[in-house]
Amino acid sequence: MVPLAEHPAACAIKRLGLFALSGVPDPVRTERGLARLRDFGVNVLAPRPLTPQRYLAGDDHERLASLVDVLTRDDCDACMAVRGGFGSTRLLDNMDWERLRRNRKPIIGYSDLCGLHLAAFQHGCSGHIHGPMLCSEFGRDLSTPEQSQALSLVWSSLLDCLNGQGELLPAWATNGVEVLKPGRACGQLLPTNLSLLNSLLGTAHFPSRVENPILVLEDIGEAAYRIDRYLTQLRSAGFLRRLRGLLFGQFSQAEDSEYIPELLREVAAEIAGPVACGLPFGHVFPSISLPVGAEVMLTLSAAGGIELRRAGAGERSRA
Repeated sequence: MVPLAEHPAACAIKRLGLFALSGVPDPVRTERGLARLRDFGVNVLAPRPLTPQRYLAGDDHERLASLVDVLTRDDCDACMAVRGGFGSTRLLDNMDWERLRRNRKPIIGYSDLCGLHLAAFQHGCSGHIHGPMLCSEFGRDLSTPEQSQALSLVWSSLLDCLNGQGELLPAWATNGVEVLKPGRACGQLLPTNLSLLNSLLGTAHFPSRVENPILVLEDIGEAAYRIDRYLTQLRSAGFLRRLRGLLFGQFSQAEDSEYIPELLREVAAEIAGPVACGLPFGHVFPSISLPVGAEVMLTLSAAGGIELRRAGAGERSRA
C-alpha cells in the first residue's frame, strides 16, 4: 500500500473527518479502517458517538449533526462516510444547502451516500466524490496479497481524484470494459447508484439541473427485472434521452444476472452518445473513485479503447 507521502502526486488532504449518515458501523471494521488510514499517514478524526436507531447509525438529528460537525471543523480537510446502508435520503429535506455550498471540503462516499451526492449537485454544491468509505474498503479483512493490492488501487484512485488528476481511469480500470456504442461526448459526470438515482425522481433533489449528463451507474443485490424497472422509469421520465454518454459499472450480487448484458445493450441502443459496460465501479473491490459533477470528455473507440478525462486535461488515448 502506498503511503500518502509517497504517492506520486500527494494531495493536501492530511486530516480526514469521518461522519455516519447511514447504517450502523461495525466496530471491528471501524477500528481496522482507522488504523489503516493512519498507517497511510492521514490524521483521522473519529466520528462523534451515536446511539443506533433501528438500522440507522443514529436518529436523523444525530446523523445530520455528524456531517455538519466535520464540515465546520477547522482541523478537517476532507470528509469520508463511515459506511453506506440507508439513511441519507431521510435527511435531504432538512439539509442546510447554503452551508454545503460554502463548504470547500471534499465529501467522499458511495452506495447510500449517492443520495447526498446527487442532491448536493442539484442544489449547487461541489467537491463530492463517489469513492471509498471507512468500513467498506479500509476496514476490510485483507487476508491475501491480492486484497492488499486491491486496497492500494482504491487508495491511489481516490488520491488521483482528490488531486484533480486529468485521467480518471487508471490503466487497470480499463481491463474488461466492453464498448457497446463507440463515440465521443463532453458533459458533466454523474457517477451514482441506480436505485438511489431513481429514489430521487419526483423530488426537489433529483439532478435535473445537469445540462449534458454523462452517467455512470452501478448497483448491488438487484434482480435483473428490478434493474430493468429502474431504467424504464428513467426512460419514461425523459432522463435517458438527455444523456450525452453512459457507462455501466458493476451490478453485483444480481439475481438472474445472465439477463443483464442483453438489457444493457437494449439501453445502449437508445442513448445518443457513447456507451460501455464492465467498468470496475461500484460495490466491487477494487473500485475507482470519480468526481461528481466534473466536466469530462468520454471517448470510446470501436476497437474497445476507453478514455475518461477531465475537460481541458491533456489527451492521452488508451485506444
